[in-house]
Amino acid sequence: MQQSNQLLSTVANILDEIIKETDALEIEQESQSYFHANKAPSISIHNYLQRIAKYTHCSEQCFVIALIYLDRLQEKHPYLVLNSKCIHRFLLVAIVIAIKYQDDDYYKNEYYAKVGGISVREIFILEQEFLELMDHQLFIDEQYYFLYEKKLLEYGEIEMP
Repeated sequence: MQQSNQLLSTVANILDEIIKETDALEIEQESQSYFHANKAPSISIHNYLQRIAKYTHCSEQCFVIALIYLDRLQEKHPYLVLNSKCIHRFLLVAIVIAIKYQDDDYYKNEYYAKVGGISVREIFILEQEFLELMDHQLFIDEQYYFLYEKKLLEYGEIEMP
């Protein structure tokens, strides 16, 4: 559990740094997606990740995979800005997709919608949109995964108090 908490904190810290930079940018209307809300949720990224971890019972690999998916998304669509108005939805859907791809057991979307604080209709639409943005390319090479995980853990050792 110690490593899992550290991993969640590291992922949250990385995303918080990205959000600080992107929230300062002027975003054009066409850079926004269905994932963007009118205002940022009040829950912190760290608390949101803890909530997802607590209620989904997913493997910690899913958090690494979700972050890889978000990186790939940014590479494929650099115009898509991850900021405080959309990061929670992107994160939830990336984790749900990672769970479905990685873990043997998973819940129905109705459950994930409740965990994430969005409607069932929204989670279905967001999942489909995410998969289309990813061109349904979900496979991650094992070597790439382990390299990414290693860098995350190293980042956590440096950045964590």
